[in-house]
Amino acid sequence: MSCNQIRACFDERLDGRLAPEGQRQFDAHVAACADCRREWEAYAASWQVLARHQAIEPSFGFVERTLRRLEEPASVITPGLWRLRLLRWAMVASVVIVAGIGGWHGWQRGQEARRAQAYASVHQSDVLDEDFDVIATLDQLSGPNSHGEDKL
Repeated sequence: MSCNQIRACFDERLDGRLAPEGQRQFDAHVAACADCRREWEAYAASWQVLARHQAIEPSFGFVERTLRRLEEPASVITPGLWRLRLLRWAMVASVVIVAGIGGWHGWQRGQEARRAQAYASVHQSDVLDEDFDVIATLDQLSGPNSHGEDKL
């Protein structure tokens, strides 16, 4: 038997499930191969340590409860999970609102800058020199006030 075959038979040898001929070949290989012997001794020793501990028995009805849970639909939301989803949506909504307000504020500042630049360019030209104050005053009167309503 090869080393891979021997290692594949560790469970059967430990449980005594190997046929007499297989057990003889297993023991002969482990006696001759130092690597397999070292692995077999470690494997058998770990199972001996585990065998010393008392087995833990599941509570009454454990199997039935577990099988019932496996049959439940996957879309059932656990009590804490809905809070996480709600928090995630609240965070996304907050980011969208903040980005919208920031964009609107930037647009308003851009409008004010363009308006100031237009007034400055008109004021510097000689064409509307005397009428500029009248146009600026009419623009301020007809523009929206702080509440979004027209002044006129």
